[in-house]
Amino acid sequence: MDFIAKLGIKIPNAVIVSGLTGSEKDDDVFDYLRQCGTISRTLTVDDSSSEFYQNCVVEFSSDLAVQELTPALPYLYPSAENPDVKYCVRALTDVYTKTVGGSVTDTYLTELKTLAKLSGKDFEEVLREVMSKFEESMGSVEAAASPCPNNDTEPTQSVGFPPHHIDNPHSPKLVQSPNPSSLKLNQKPHILSQTDLVSPEVQRIVVEHVVKTTEKTSNGHSTLRLRAFSGRNPRPYPEVDYETWRSHVDLMMGDTSLSNLEKTRKILESLLTPASDVIRPLGPDASVDDYLRLLESAFGTVEDGEELLVRFMNTLQDPGEKPSAYLQRLQVALSLAVRRGGVDPRERDRQLLKQFQRGCWDDNLLTELQLELKKNNLPTFAELLLLLRIAENRQEVKSTRMRKHFSATKQKAASHEQTVTETKMDFSETTSNTLSDLKKQVADLKSQLAAVMKQKKQTVPKKNQTTKPDHANPEPNLPSHSRPSSRPKPWYCFRCGEDGHIVANCESEPNPALVEAKRKELKAKRQIWDRQHNGSASLN
Repeated sequence: MDFIAKLGIKIPNAVIVSGLTGSEKDDDVFDYLRQCGTISRTLTVDDSSSEFYQNCVVEFSSDLAVQELTPALPYLYPSAENPDVKYCVRALTDVYTKTVGGSVTDTYLTELKTLAKLSGKDFEEVLREVMSKFEESMGSVEAAASPCPNNDTEPTQSVGFPPHHIDNPHSPKLVQSPNPSSLKLNQKPHILSQTDLVSPEVQRIVVEHVVKTTEKTSNGHSTLRLRAFSGRNPRPYPEVDYETWRSHVDLMMGDTSLSNLEKTRKILESLLTPASDVIRPLGPDASVDDYLRLLESAFGTVEDGEELLVRFMNTLQDPGEKPSAYLQRLQVALSLAVRRGGVDPRERDRQLLKQFQRGCWDDNLLTELQLELKKNNLPTFAELLLLLRIAENRQEVKSTRMRKHFSATKQKAASHEQTVTETKMDFSETTSNTLSDLKKQVADLKSQLAAVMKQKKQTVPKKNQTTKPDHANPEPNLPSHSRPSSRPKPWYCFRCGEDGHIVANCESEPNPALVEAKRKELKAKRQIWDRQHNGSASLN
């Protein structure tokens, strides 16, 4: 908006009107503005490169007219002849501040970045110094300001338009607050105190917003922003280690849209103390390769290419690690070996595929992908990684489907088992009832048999007394069922004397004493058996 300064327009006294058609119909909006105050002049923006091209700046002779319009601005004024045509009236103060203020801020931040680059300081540190100066400035302004003596007295003049403006049928309806009479002309807006502006929270938000804002190149495209690196140990948050920072730098070096000067500037902006102190002796005119060579010697790995190649060859898949994650670890180790000269860049894909086949323990995956057949047509890292992720996803989906199937089968088996258990319980209850009935019947039969046997015992002695004298039966007669039918046999082991097994199956230690005791017991039982059976044979 350079034309404003060239033409000497009084910004507080002016408004800007857009939506003009260039015909006589535009006189309606100017007649409307004349009702608010005397118009000093009207200027049309004829610069085709300006965003306000063909807009009209209306300058009043006094700022009272703008003050009267301010509470309702911006607003739309419909044309009297064509309601579809609407004119937008805005205060020039708001438009100028928003347009010029943004460019001034960008210019100021660019100068601060240049200052930080030349001084070797961190950009955040420079911003903090500027914010501290803002503190001092706000403190001096607040100290010089005197309080209003009549703060409690509110003016009674309300915002409005002249009566002839209200009578105009084509006048627009202004968008005001629900209670228009509560808006006062001289009502002072809320002014932030010094504490609000210079508090640590506000400063932190401002600094983070400026630092994290995406940088733009001259053609308007976003560029890669390097992470901060200082080389401190332990590494503070949110900095990255040297290898990660170097990988980002290598990616930026492949960006053809950046010039060497821009690449150098980005590297310098990403370095913090003590890393920035290492390259400071080179000066700002050194090349990117000089900076990287010095940083590599100061913070890079001290292993040579052969040692890094050996480390790469010894990188194997860890337990529980996915093949895709293992491939990514191999890629990082291989990149480091290539950068140090341990591997020819042309053999990069071949070495990666060879070591992956050697160090991956999932033989089923290797067989499925048929990596042996791909040696003549080597896949790149991105292609191989995509193949692995597709295979892993296929296996995961299959295992999930298998788990769901097995869970459903287990539920069916559990329901079937529950049904069988209930059937068994019913059968056991029926069986127990049947057994109880049988037991009762057996008990009745036993009682009846006992009664019969008792009665038979009472009748047998009477017959014996009449037929045989008492000395004919020196021993009491035993029932036939209580006498053993055959001569007693050994029931013990002849080696250890224990019951239940014989010498051929005995695994115990010999016990002659117990064997002798059992032999005597067997001999006594045989003598009793012989005496009983010999006596019965003689009676017969």
